[in-house]
Amino acid sequence: MSIQKKRQHKLVEKAPVVAALLMCVLWSVLQQIIELVVNYPLSLVISGNDHISGPIGLIVSIAVMMLVYKWWFRPEFEGMLKGDLPKGFLLGLFELGFVILSFLFSALAGYQIAPKPLSAQIISVSLAAGMSEELVFRGVILSTLMRQWKDQKKYRTAALVSGIIFGLVHAMNIFSGADPLGTLFQVIAAVGIGVIFSAVYLRTGSILPCMFYHTVHDVIAIAGSSGVTDSGIITASGFDREDMINLVLTAVLAAIAFYMLRDAKNEEMRAIWNRKWKPADDAEEMNAGEMKASEVTSGVK
Repeated sequence: MSIQKKRQHKLVEKAPVVAALLMCVLWSVLQQIIELVVNYPLSLVISGNDHISGPIGLIVSIAVMMLVYKWWFRPEFEGMLKGDLPKGFLLGLFELGFVILSFLFSALAGYQIAPKPLSAQIISVSLAAGMSEELVFRGVILSTLMRQWKDQKKYRTAALVSGIIFGLVHAMNIFSGADPLGTLFQVIAAVGIGVIFSAVYLRTGSILPCMFYHTVHDVIAIAGSSGVTDSGIITASGFDREDMINLVLTAVLAAIAFYMLRDAKNEEMRAIWNRKWKPADDAEEMNAGEMKASEVTSGVK
């Protein structure tokens, strides 16, 4: 029996950024399609399960797209979940601190904090953003880039690419009625948040802490501000001291992220991503070993 040939990924090898962008779009579209396909029939039999954004469809679609990504790069890629979870949840506290300090400094500056009741819509929107956005902007983009960049020590570049794309996507909120100036500040803040989540994923190899803290961030940000709708759209307008505080905190957050990705951690990250992306020779050897074992097994009577 002949050995199965390893799948070729010429675009990823020649233009990893372009490949990451294309896969980002493709995985986002497919994930939403699967979510709709799962949720619609469930909404007919389960009361309270929304036919578009129900939690069951969300979780199933995220799991399926993670498996599809792993299958597409078989047998090289280990997956997006395995990693140092304790370190991930510890490093993620920096991002959670960003949200808490933002509200604290705003209160100290004299702004009245007007939290809203925690509704099912707020939780649903936050969970959807936390899981689907981390899958696409960290899981797909960073994993794809690291296939080619893990030995080139381009960790900070990869984090910046992920952060910028993540920030620019938030500019689309303007088409949902968001205030233009408020959206601009959201884009800038999203770049900083995207970079810190990228650092967490690059340092640990697991996307789970990013999903958790992203969800918590959105719950706090939406429920804690009267200038944001329950669906996460910013309606507040203008530029004031509160926006200046958030810009300063965003710069600090980005600086922390780049410190997390400092040169002294290069070998540590290289070891993580060499494990997640098995070198081509190792992958082919593993594939050959599996095929040989299968032949031996099939020959046993």
